[in-house]
Amino acid sequence: MKFLVTIIILNIVIAKPAENKLIVLPTDTIQVDLVKSEIEWIGRKITGKHYGTLGLSESWVIMNENSLIGGKFIFDMTSIKNIDIESPEWNIKLENHLKNEDFFHVDSFPKVFLEIKGNLSVSQKDNSDSNYLGFADLTIRGITHEISIAYQLEKTESNFIAIGSVDIDRTLFNIKYKSGTYFFDLGDKIIYDNFTVNFTIHTLPF
Repeated sequence: MKFLVTIIILNIVIAKPAENKLIVLPTDTIQVDLVKSEIEWIGRKITGKHYGTLGLSESWVIMNENSLIGGKFIFDMTSIKNIDIESPEWNIKLENHLKNEDFFHVDSFPKVFLEIKGNLSVSQKDNSDSNYLGFADLTIRGITHEISIAYQLEKTESNFIAIGSVDIDRTLFNIKYKSGTYFFDLGDKIIYDNFTVNFTIHTLPF
């Protein structure tokens, strides 16, 4: 009888399927090249637009082979520049206005944070896998909202390059200065709620 019980137990152990093991995929954290990377902003109003540049103070991405799975971008709002106004007087006037409480309130919020949460490959007619839609938490003036970012990703022999664009609704971050959504007597003084950020991001060599 004991022999029979032993045989049954052995059969159960042998027949038991192997437990699923957690597969940990290799990931790499790669620093962003703060010098080569370029950030352009475009703000629009009824009577025209202004545009300029913005610098990064610290940034990195987390890759799983050729896929972006995380990362963080920290923008230095004290570095915001205008490049379309030729007059030095009006140029600095606009830059200072963008830094004050009407817009980015840089004295209290000198940094803007973008934290990558994930991305999806966007299929193309040529079956290219280089087009993506990224999802990230954007924090401006201490207020956080999720945004989506369309971009292309290229891998060279030594680094990654991401090129893309995103439209951001400034009113979500309590920037309502001359917004036609909140003020109805502005006439041709309206500044549109959405501003555009174009970017070319280079990583450091890996």
